[in-house]
Amino acid sequence: MAMYSTHSTHTAPMPPAPDLPHSPHKRPAATNPGLDHLRRHLHPALSPVRALFTSRSSAGAWQVRGEQLAALRANWRALNEPGDHDIAACDLLCVVKKPDPQVIDHARRLGKAIVYDIVDAWAQPADGLRCTGLEEARALFRQAWSAVRADGYIFPTRCMARDMAPLVRTGVTIYHHHWPQLAPNPVRPQVSTVGYEGADYLGPWQARIELACAARGLRFVANPRDYNELDIVVLARGGAHGNFLSRRYKSNVKLANAYGAGMPALAHVDEMSAHDTDAGDVLFFTDRPGSFERQLDRLCASHALRQSIHRRFRAQAARYRVDRVAASFEAFFLHVLGQRQATSPRHPQEPRHD
Repeated sequence: MAMYSTHSTHTAPMPPAPDLPHSPHKRPAATNPGLDHLRRHLHPALSPVRALFTSRSSAGAWQVRGEQLAALRANWRALNEPGDHDIAACDLLCVVKKPDPQVIDHARRLGKAIVYDIVDAWAQPADGLRCTGLEEARALFRQAWSAVRADGYIFPTRCMARDMAPLVRTGVTIYHHHWPQLAPNPVRPQVSTVGYEGADYLGPWQARIELACAARGLRFVANPRDYNELDIVVLARGGAHGNFLSRRYKSNVKLANAYGAGMPALAHVDEMSAHDTDAGDVLFFTDRPGSFERQLDRLCASHALRQSIHRRFRAQAARYRVDRVAASFEAFFLHVLGQRQATSPRHPQEPRHD
């Protein structure tokens, strides 16, 4: 696979961009506060590529990788159910997570370029429980991607890009951006609240974390209304969701948000996206008795350590800004279109079987 290098979160540096305003992250009735924030504060420029983002999913990955990214360019659109005229008006279709076969077939008949952003693109946890190793994972994705036949593939992590390299010819790793509306988190003198942000994936870890927090006089909160009320965030998966696919191929979004807020993070050692994007300041823990508790105690005991992590996380946060991730998508779109123009007749690539 040719891994095309965009101005991604781990490749060439982007020129500095003006800071977006921040606001405390609170959960309103609306389901996409990051999109609301972008619409209030951005004046998007035109892109050289008219991109249409689409997905059969309306979950978090679509809101971040579809709706929020499309808001960064005046001629990018994000539609769950695009009409024929929407597809005809675009240069490139970017499928996020769950493809719609009818939409893809129509785009292919019109000769549109297709890029597949394969973030969270499997049944969870069912596929993860069936696939216990690399070859099973490749067999799963080979079959799924053969129906898409994309011209380019966007991987959410380097780990997945390495593992799935034999299946595609043109791919790139582009990490998740952090929530656009995040404000820097205060580093309070004493830790009072530990939290987890995301779906109910902790499994047995939740009881263990709650017990550790209670023993130290701390509060544990899952999915806080205000992200900034947390002092420490935990990244872990357990039970049915602590499986091969989830631990290796889920995105970096939780750690990206910790970077955006400058919030110290405790991550399970099997969270590969955390290893992908860690600059040396994430505190990892294992399944061994006392491992999580020791790392929690390290953070609770040292205000100076938490301040240091806050500063270094905030320095990393610029690499995971939505404007930089959008620029990486745009660069890859241009690369894919350039490849198609250079090869005539154009044939969408199928997953490789060699």
